[in-house]
Amino acid sequence: MTLLARYQQQLAQNIVRPDALQEQAVILLQAVLERLQQPRQPAAPPARGGLFGLFRRKTGVVDDDSRIAQGVYLWGGVGRGKTWIMDLFYAEVDTPEKHRYHFHHFMEELHRALKQHAHEEDPLRAIATEWARQLRLICFDELHLTEVANAMLLFPLLEYLQRAGVILVITSNREPLELYQGNIKKELFVPRARWMRDHMQVLHLDSGIDYRGERAKAVFGDHPDRAALSDADLGLYFRTLSRGAVREGQTLVIHDRPVRTRRVSDNVLWLDFEVACGFRRTTSDYIWMAERFEYVLLSDVHVMTTDHEEQARRFFYMVDEFYDQNICLLFSSTVPLTGLYQGYRLQFAFKRTFSRLMEMHGSNASRLTLPAVRPTA
Repeated sequence: MTLLARYQQQLAQNIVRPDALQEQAVILLQAVLERLQQPRQPAAPPARGGLFGLFRRKTGVVDDDSRIAQGVYLWGGVGRGKTWIMDLFYAEVDTPEKHRYHFHHFMEELHRALKQHAHEEDPLRAIATEWARQLRLICFDELHLTEVANAMLLFPLLEYLQRAGVILVITSNREPLELYQGNIKKELFVPRARWMRDHMQVLHLDSGIDYRGERAKAVFGDHPDRAALSDADLGLYFRTLSRGAVREGQTLVIHDRPVRTRRVSDNVLWLDFEVACGFRRTTSDYIWMAERFEYVLLSDVHVMTTDHEEQARRFFYMVDEFYDQNICLLFSSTVPLTGLYQGYRLQFAFKRTFSRLMEMHGSNASRLTLPAVRPTA
């Protein structure tokens, strides 16, 4: 069965509703599947000649085989079905030479590879060459860049991978030229982002329907702040969900750094927000937690303002990791979810985090039968 046939089957079974842009994305990815059946094709300069070449670049119509050969970039607002389409596509790829990455996991792997290739004149090129021998396809879900260090590594590496003939399939909330959201050296990344855009089919996946938001609304109605819990609720959940011995106030050691817990059992981790997202926490810590626990409880999540940008960034990273790994996250707060972040630099990132929190809480409600929780004032 082709990818398009699989999608049409889900339409017929009313698993998904008709969406012209989603169908166009499926058609693009079907072309990628067919390209994967052919010999590897290194990146070639995109067609630029004449008025027709200009039309193709501006509209992104599906007729440029050279760009399909290098991949597809789906971007749009939260809840537009980008991850669902990528997963549908990835399941249909019949080759072991593929890998789907969450952004944080990819950066962890990249840093490990950089240590191994530190002696190289151009370690990023060496890494891309090595990975290209093993992979035909790399998928990135919800790619976002807010830190200059990550942008300096990621943009050239993706270009090297494309030049080596690796096909990229990327989802993001932003178009390629707006991918990097930092302020430092932003102009340096425009040529790199333009290369990526010009060698991929870029589709703005936004029909105006927030599917993730609709699922959350089905659980919480018009009161999203019902998702907020109290510490008493967290205590109830800890007692109900825990397996094995319970340790009060135990200090865990995560990547050689101490982490003080409220309580911990074999499958549940309960932390204070200041501990989980405070100084010295990194994305590798959240990966470590997701690998070891089914449930993470977080107490006293407070308002994050311009004075808490780094703390907010860590919180967003943690939510991303737990969402991607299907970890049940529950937290207490005295403020509505809509008001958790009141800074300005990360407003766009917070929209994605808020959407994911609502979907996670909706999923948790069905998994755990959440008690009735009063909307916070």
